[in-house]
Order: sequence, then C-alpha cells, then structure tokens
Amino acid sequence: MEETKTADGNNAVKEIEESGSVLQWGRLSRFNHIIWTVLVGTLLARTTYFMAWPFLIVILYQDFNASAVTVGAILAGSAVVGSFTGLYSGWLSDKFGRKWVMVSGCIIAAFSYSGIGVANSIFQLFVLVGMCGLMRPMIEAPAKAVIGDNLDDDKDRELALNVRYFLINVGGAIGPLIGITLGLAHPKILFLVTGITYLAFGLFLFISFARSNSETLLSKSTSNVTSFFSTVRIISKDKLFIKLIAANLIMMFVYGQYESSIPQVIVRTDIVDAAKFISGLVLVNTLTIVVLQFPMLKLLENVPLFTRTRVGMVMMALAQIAFLMVPIDFPVGWLMACFILSVGEVIAFPTLNVQIDQLAPKHLRGSYFGAAAIYGLGFALAPLVGGVLIQLGGATPLFIACFVLSLLMIGLYKWAEKEIPSN
Repeated sequence: MEETKTADGNNAVKEIEESGSVLQWGRLSRFNHIIWTVLVGTLLARTTYFMAWPFLIVILYQDFNASAVTVGAILAGSAVVGSFTGLYSGWLSDKFGRKWVMVSGCIIAAFSYSGIGVANSIFQLFVLVGMCGLMRPMIEAPAKAVIGDNLDDDKDRELALNVRYFLINVGGAIGPLIGITLGLAHPKILFLVTGITYLAFGLFLFISFARSNSETLLSKSTSNVTSFFSTVRIISKDKLFIKLIAANLIMMFVYGQYESSIPQVIVRTDIVDAAKFISGLVLVNTLTIVVLQFPMLKLLENVPLFTRTRVGMVMMALAQIAFLMVPIDFPVGWLMACFILSVGEVIAFPTLNVQIDQLAPKHLRGSYFGAAAIYGLGFALAPLVGGVLIQLGGATPLFIACFVLSLLMIGLYKWAEKEIPSN
C-alpha cells in the first residue's frame, strides 16, 4: 500500500513537472547517459573546433599564399557540402540508426581535421575542408534526433536542445582563447588535437549506444521510414516546414553578415586597432548568448514558439537599423547594435531546433533535422553577397538589404504560422 502511494506521488510530481516550467532541475534527471554523451561530446568537440578553425585562414594565407577568392571558395564549398548532404545523412540515421551515422561522422571528422594539420597542398586542404562540411550534418542532425528518441516530454526535449545550444556557445567562447594561448606558434597542432577529440567522441558514442536502448526504441519506427526519394517528397509537401526553411535561410544570411561583412566594414575604415574592435564585437556576442540564453528562455517560455521566433527576428531587424545609423567612429554604438543582434539570436536560434523537433514525425526526425541544414546556405552566401554589396556601395546598401530581408523573413514566419493545424 505504501509503495502504491509512493508511486502515485511520484507520478503526480512528474505530471506537475511536465506541465510546469521548462527550467526545472528534475528534467535533467530524465536525461539518460546517451543524451549526456551527446551533450558533453558536443561541448568538447565544438570547443576544439573553435580552438582550431580560426587558424585555418592563417594557414591558408601564410603557408600556401592563398588568395581571398581561394579562401572564400574553400570555406563556401564546405558550407555547401554540409547543406546539401544534410537530408541524406538524416535519412540514413532514420533508416539504419543513429549510432553508425554519428560514429562514421566522427571518424570522418577525425581524419579531416588531422589531415588539415599535416596537409601540404591547397588541393588537399580543399578536399579536407569539404569533408569537414560532410561530417557536420552526420553528427549534428542525428544528435538532435537522439534527444527526441530518448525524451517523450516536449519540455524535456526543449530543455535538452537549449542545453546543447548553450554548450556550443560555451565552446565558442573558450575555444578561441585556448587556441590563441596554445596555437600562435604552431597552429597546425590544434587541428590534430581537434581530430583526436572527435575520435574520442566517436568512441564514447559507440560505447554509450551499446549500453542504451536508444537504437531499440528507434528500430520500432524504422519500418515506417520510406525510401530516400519518398522521404524527400514527404518533406517537400510539408508546406509549413518549407516556409520555415526559407525564412531561416534568410535569417542565417542576415546573421552571417555579423561574422563576415561587418568585420570587412570596420577594417576598411580608419579605426585605430580595428582588430581589437572586432574582438570586442565577438566578446559582446558571446557574453550576451552565454549570460542571457536561459533567462530569456524563462521569460518567454509561455510565449508560442512562432511568436518567440518573430520577437528574435524583430530584434535582428532593429540591429540592422542600428548598424545603418551608428557613426563608424562611435564604437559604443556598434557594440550596442551587436548586443541587440545577439539578443535576437539568443531568442530565435535555440527556438528553431525546438520547432523542427515538434514538427517532425517521430520516424523522420533525423531527415527533418538533416533537411534543415539547407539553411546553412545562408551562411555560405553571406560573405559573397555581403562582399559584393560592400564593394559596390559600402555599408549602407548592405544594411538596407539586410533590413528588408529581415522584414521578409518575419512575413514568411507569419505566413507559415497559418499552416499550423488547429489541433
């Protein structure tokens, strides 16, 4: 009798918790070891990635005398490879299981990053950086799907996806600091360390999958997974998802200007210590995300996901106006504009994965997350188009174009919201 009461009490607590706030410690107890492996592995792998990747351009310029066009082509090529192979990688994880796709992705990553550390020709780097683009959706799309496979409650999954995004940004904050400390003399060594980290990540994934029932749970739904081309047709007919992808592609293009074009705008001026100024913008962005992500999640958790994303998009649109209006010799104004953009990012970006998780059929989670990689094309196009606009007319046409595109993506989200079923 006492055991029955205890069980009933635990069930009642669980029901209250599931209907309550996303930010509850009890939810973490439902993260099994495969989820923790994915989260901790993501932190370590992304930390070493951010530790090494900034030095790729240094290696290309200093060791291989690569032109700006060559550097842009190599980086854009990697992004394009990841965007167009994401759906297939996700489908493979739906059809044959997450384990082997993720482990294979880690092996490719280990080979690619280690290869960059010992490459001796531009062609080798072009191939290896392209392979880095290939491995990314092989790890990331199934990793997000694994969270959905192992957590039944929507809010548990939302918390897990937010924790994953937070850890990626923590890696983005500490990785470059480690890289600058260790890699100034021998930057190629950093790529070898990154390769070893991904190899270790793959090993831990293999062990964790062997110990968990994650693949057993997934196998119950793999019989419902159709052929690749049938899956493509299913996704292409999902009007809501397609409109979200279009809006998110635009959003990534607008945000991508912060990482590529805004530094060009600053460098082309007479600002003293432009490099320090750019570093200040990066610091503001990183600190805003790390400090405000969970407070903003708590503040907006009762706001519908589509409305929440549009709030973030509005902030990003306002940031374009701020960048347009602020004098180039007023650093505080640029930092404030960057802060507004970063607040928009911290609201909108984590919400994207939650939306896809809730939209995707259980048996096609990997395919949907993989297909979402297509909006990475926005990042790939941002440096090219942004550079052309700067070359033709400076910063003004760039920020006007980004503001107009921001209004377009907000409208697309509002249009997509009408596709949501009434139930």
